[in-house]
Amino acid sequence: MERKDRGQPESWTVSIDRIKERMDLEGAKVLDIGVGIGGFSLAIANEGAVLVNLDISLEAIERMKGRGDAPFHSLLASGVTLPYRGSTFDLVILNGVLEYTAQGQRGSPKDTHLEILKYVRGLLKPGGLFYLGIENRYYLKFLLGYRDHYEMRFSNILPRRLSTFISKHILKDEVRNWIYSHNEYVRLLSEAGFNYPRFFTALPNYKAPEYIIPLEDKTRIKENILKLKTKKLYRYVCYALAHSTYLYKKIGPDFVILSMVY
Repeated sequence: MERKDRGQPESWTVSIDRIKERMDLEGAKVLDIGVGIGGFSLAIANEGAVLVNLDISLEAIERMKGRGDAPFHSLLASGVTLPYRGSTFDLVILNGVLEYTAQGQRGSPKDTHLEILKYVRGLLKPGGLFYLGIENRYYLKFLLGYRDHYEMRFSNILPRRLSTFISKHILKDEVRNWIYSHNEYVRLLSEAGFNYPRFFTALPNYKAPEYIIPLEDKTRIKENILKLKTKKLYRYVCYALAHSTYLYKKIGPDFVILSMVY
């Protein structure tokens, strides 16, 4: 099966297109929190943005050195220790990052996530854009026992207290990589000050999206699911879910969430 190379900027064309529908990246000041293997950051820089990419991993920062022709600035820091204040950026990206930020922090993971989202909201200029790529807590694969970030089955779908108890006493490592359902994301983002989030389905996932389609567009979702170069079972399951917008929101694949600041 052919796979996209997520480290290459051309693999992020669909994400760039969704952003450019809402803002001009030429000269825009952009913060990419959690650069990872760098493909998304490079794609942003290639659009003429003034880019700051950040990661907690020195290896990730070192890997970005000398990559691409467009200039950018790399910063070694975590999502909970950012050095910026005030309305600084036109675009902030959290792609596959938010769920990891509660590691090593005290208190509820939700409190950490909310604190970071509020901070990000404060970093955005009026008219700025927030890009969030993340999994759906009740995605069907988790209901069927797919292992999560902790190699634990069903931790996402169990009540939080129960999954915490099991992880502490069996894995000896508390599950803190919380992800949320569609409705939980709506409430969390609203509490952080993002009042008009727009939800998209990321196919086959947010890490290597080939399609980013509005959740309510059942026709396009079904058409493009059938074009995916993934396992047949994945295509069939997603296609079946897409017949119902309600069901797809509840147990469908990953989300890309975009929210403008007004």
